[in-house]
Amino acid sequence: MKNSEFVTNWVIEQVKKNYVDDIALVVSHTTLRIEDKEDAVSFFVPITKKGNEFGRTFILNGEGFDIWGIPWERLEGFAELEEYNITVLADAKVLYARSDEDLERFIGLQKKLQENINNRKKMHMCALQAYAQAKSIYMQMLFGKGSEVKLGAGYVLDYLAQAIAFSNCRYFKKTQTNQVEELETMDRVPEGFEEKYLQVLKERNGKAQKALCYELICDVQVFLEGMSTYDEGKEEQKEKNFQDLADWYGELSYTWLRIRHYASKQDYIKVYMWGIYLQHELNQVCEDFGLERLELMDYYEADNLKMIAKQADLIEVKMRQVIEAGGGKIHEYATAEEFLDEV
Repeated sequence: MKNSEFVTNWVIEQVKKNYVDDIALVVSHTTLRIEDKEDAVSFFVPITKKGNEFGRTFILNGEGFDIWGIPWERLEGFAELEEYNITVLADAKVLYARSDEDLERFIGLQKKLQENINNRKKMHMCALQAYAQAKSIYMQMLFGKGSEVKLGAGYVLDYLAQAIAFSNCRYFKKTQTNQVEELETMDRVPEGFEEKYLQVLKERNGKAQKALCYELICDVQVFLEGMSTYDEGKEEQKEKNFQDLADWYGELSYTWLRIRHYASKQDYIKVYMWGIYLQHELNQVCEDFGLERLELMDYYEADNLKMIAKQADLIEVKMRQVIEAGGGKIHEYATAEEFLDEV
């Protein structure tokens, strides 16, 4: 008898005999095991303190086993895509259920998870979160040495790959270990991503690894910005409240005035600082309203402020056109009399 078969039988027997009121389910999840086709116990669902204490970590005949508990509340988090290892719920199989109700509850969570995976808007948000995590790890990796660089590079690859998978409404059944193979089955992947991914793993030089990770981050950024992330997005954009955008513009219009004024005065410090403020705001509204990214700070040069001032004017004209096309009303008045007539 295999170690895994012995342990699985032992767990189920113990639960039936001593934990019938304390553990709802015994579950198999084996996509990460060396032999990933066997129905070996992975985790259980405790419902009491006694049940939670059933967890075991041990080595049998040289093979390690980690029998761990996942309460219902955490499984609900898996269903809402709040956990890293989506596969733990998605690809799990119930080996023992205390009752039909417990089994139905678990199957219901798997169905909910699949609904969320099929929700392009939700998966797009997960993709952006994974991408942000990759960038955060990369920033730490920049200052690392030795093993820290290789550690950081691995997780940069992991989260970038997750961002791509989520954009395809997919997840990795084997988390980090088979990402290249699983990416090859997906419809939309940045060109050359798999090749650079493998280059990072083969590269021995830390500096070169950092450079490759930077390239991949840029590639995925372009990928996320350029693709139509979800089909219903276009319809949703039509439903956006463009009056909110008009009100935002009214609030920010003085910032455009600031940039023009300080550019005319050759005050590059104030132009730079008000410029990054406006760029941040533009980034946010473009994402919220599904608009193409508007570049402002790329036109900044300390000794030629006319460039950024001109670009700011062009962006302002475009933003006004978007607002008017969407049906928003900009509250502006040529004279004090006009203002008083409306208010």
